[in-house]
Amino acid sequence: MDRLAGANRSATSVRISQRKFSRPGSAAAVYLARADDVTHAMTAGGLSDGPVLLVPACSGVPAVVAREISRLNPPTVFALGSTAAVCDDTLRAAAGSRATGRLGGPDQTTTSVAIARHVWPGSAATVYLAAGGFSPDVIAGGALTDGPILLLGTDPSVLPQSIVSAIDDLAPARVVALGGQGQVTDAVLAAAARGRKTERIAGSNRYQTSAMIARRVFPTATVAYLARGDGNNIIDALPGGILVDGPMLIVPGGSTCSFLPAAARAYLADTRPTKVIAFGGAAAVCDPMLRQAALTAVPRPVPDCSRTRCVALTYDDGPGADTEALLNTLWSKNVPATFFVLGHRAKARPATVRRQAMEGHQVQNHTWSHPILRRMSLSAQHAEYRQTSNLLSSLGLPRTDMLRPPYGEYNANTRKLGVPLILWDVDPLDWRDRNSKTVRTRVLDATRPGSIILMHDWHRTTVAAASGIIDGLRARGYAFVTVDQLVPDARPGDVVFSRTRINRAG
Repeated sequence: MDRLAGANRSATSVRISQRKFSRPGSAAAVYLARADDVTHAMTAGGLSDGPVLLVPACSGVPAVVAREISRLNPPTVFALGSTAAVCDDTLRAAAGSRATGRLGGPDQTTTSVAIARHVWPGSAATVYLAAGGFSPDVIAGGALTDGPILLLGTDPSVLPQSIVSAIDDLAPARVVALGGQGQVTDAVLAAAARGRKTERIAGSNRYQTSAMIARRVFPTATVAYLARGDGNNIIDALPGGILVDGPMLIVPGGSTCSFLPAAARAYLADTRPTKVIAFGGAAAVCDPMLRQAALTAVPRPVPDCSRTRCVALTYDDGPGADTEALLNTLWSKNVPATFFVLGHRAKARPATVRRQAMEGHQVQNHTWSHPILRRMSLSAQHAEYRQTSNLLSSLGLPRTDMLRPPYGEYNANTRKLGVPLILWDVDPLDWRDRNSKTVRTRVLDATRPGSIILMHDWHRTTVAAASGIIDGLRARGYAFVTVDQLVPDARPGDVVFSRTRINRAG
């Protein structure tokens, strides 16, 4: 996985430019778009002969953009949109002694027509219609290379005459709407097609639509791009439209790090690109989402534990203040673990729990409040289990299907909860002896093939021991798996101590 990101929007657009146009002088043109309002250049993804670089409307050319233009040394520099988008002074300053041009007019429709005529001066096999305004559907449509995208105005029921004329000139075999009826009505689509074949690419939301476009253009892919597209947050994505070696999948961004949309997950799982690249920094596409995408595309290999010395690292009582540091270690070592979380602590740190799941770890149930279950009625035990399972489900995680009873204590009622009880055969007593070296030594000395290792991410000394434990076990030939991979045949009511020691229900 990788990230194309700079210190700001302009710098990010330069990074994208350098990916496609790595050789100096390899671009036939450079296109300038307004950095704080990309509505003026929404269809710029169709421009394939040069990068789209983001600049202020009329307050000079960022040094990073000027250097990139100098490196590419194109014969012509174009502004996208009207002078309100990129003023003439900015265009001239960016171009220097080079020729200049402008693709645009007073509105989005006019600009989209100008870009279409520039890229397809003759005919096009397809014309795509999309709504004006901020449209992630249009950004994702940059991968569509068989014809231009023309933008309607803000009213999806009105067909501008300039679009009718452009379609007549392009003489496409078909006209395709991007988005649902709220974006392009059937009546407008039919009027624009004027007897030509019509289609519609529309999902239930913008994320699904981008995945549908991806499947249409890239039924197989070696690279996929992730771009933020929630609300009007599409600025980092706009310059990425020039990259046509793989699809652009629109994903949510912002302060809450969400799970990868289901449609994107399904696409990546089906096509298995070897690389996933995010546009922009972590505020645009968070690290756990990028990692989830990478693991969806190229999952961690699961060893055959009947032939391999498998062990499961398990952590109880979190998430805590140091769990994020543990996750950093596990990611850097490419090791999965199983977290048995307490519900009340998961409620306090929902982002950490989501990250655990997004980065390929198993998240399971350790009750809500860490009671001694054998002292409780069956209904009270069930309430402890159900409350945590419901919370995790509300955070987007699968419902739990395992339980680690607190203190390892259980009774016949606990075995009636409908899930296997996961205990352990290696206990370094890290809760009592807060010494990283001691914890590491005890784990290394006691682990055997098939072991389930009990630790607590609530304790900083345990988190600090993780790297040494992983390195030490690997040096002894062990492979790491989650508990469900170690004991795939665990059944409800079973009490599991290790892969080879299971007290079966009944």
